[in-house]
Parts: sequence; C-alpha cells; structure tokens
Amino acid sequence: MKTFNILIYRQNRVLLSVLIFITLMFPILLLPSHIDNSFFQLTITISGFIGLILLLRYFTVGRLLVTFENNKLKFDWENKLIFKYKDIPTIEISEIKSIVLDNQGQILRKILTDNNEIVLGHGNPSKLFKSDSQKFISFLTSEIKNLKIKDSWDVWAEKGYLIWALRINTTILVLGILIMIVFIVTKGFDSKHLLMLIFILPQLILYQLQMKTKTKKN
Repeated sequence: MKTFNILIYRQNRVLLSVLIFITLMFPILLLPSHIDNSFFQLTITISGFIGLILLLRYFTVGRLLVTFENNKLKFDWENKLIFKYKDIPTIEISEIKSIVLDNQGQILRKILTDNNEIVLGHGNPSKLFKSDSQKFISFLTSEIKNLKIKDSWDVWAEKGYLIWALRINTTILVLGILIMIVFIVTKGFDSKHLLMLIFILPQLILYQLQMKTKTKKN
C-alpha cells in the first residue's frame, strides 16, 4: 500500500478568492474609519485582513489523501466543516489513459479515464507546505504503461477551444498594446502602464506563444 498526501487548490477557487478579497478589501479599510482611536483602527483593520485571508485559504485549500492498494486508487478528502470539495470515486489504476500536467510537468491538473475526469490541481512544489504531489506524479508515470501526458492546451485543442482562445488572446493583446500607446501619447506614462508592461503583457505574450505552438502541432 502507498499513500500520498497532496495539498490541493484549484484554479476556480483561487480566482474566486482573489475576487472576494478585492471586493472586501475596501470595506475592511473603511469599516474602522469612524473610530477615533488610531490604535483600535489599526487593530481592527489588521484583524479583518488576517481573518479574511484565513477564511479564503480555508475555502481554497484542501488536503487529499490518495491510497494505492490492490491496483486501485482511493481518494479521501480531509474533513472540513464547510467548503468541502466534491468526492472523487475510486478507480482502477489500469483505467487511467492520460494525465494533464502543466508548468513543465510540475502541476497535475487532471487524471483522465474513459469514463471519468478527475480534477486535481495544486501549486508548484513548496518547502513551506508539505505535499506529496511530485511523488504522486512520479508514481503515475512509472506505474502506468502507455500513459499519455498532456497539458491544458492539448485538452483545449482536443475540444476545439484552442483556436478561439488564440483569437481572443490575440485581440486582447493587440487592443491592450494600442490602448496603452494611446494613453501614453495623450496623458503621459504613469505607474499603471508600468504594471501592465511588467505583469499583464508578458503573460498574454507567453499564452500567445504557447497557443501558437500547440495549434501548429494539432
């Protein structure tokens, strides 16, 4: 018997947590503004942010215990009072046809069989939070014969989504660059433009290159 304790946080919950944090950030900052004592204002604000972060982490993160025994993989979530992840059925390891790996094989997104699509998802390897995700990936790749390894772009290509994603990304990229140029010419350069240059545009360009490579292969 082998067991793997994996720290899971799926993209949909991460994105939702970011939106919730941005939405509640300003109310938390404004809530103690009517209090005259600056010490209490700071205490309430810090406590509010810490409480929100802990709640969102509890919502986002899950612990999954994967047990391999009698040629079967059994998935058991760590118990939560609320925000539970959906149960994952037990499967025969021989049923697994392919796995979806992202970030150069560091993140296991999905396990695919003929009848099931098991969605996992976890972050990059980290020394801060213990997780057997890399051991589990190595186990699957060594244990299963003729295992097909894909990434998320391959899955999108199979479903016919990739070409549309490429067109949308191209449109956003071109419009983003044009709008930024217009703003710089008319209003001058400011920190918002720097933010776009450092964080947003490079990511869009990276997606563009990855999707173009995949469309050529498919």
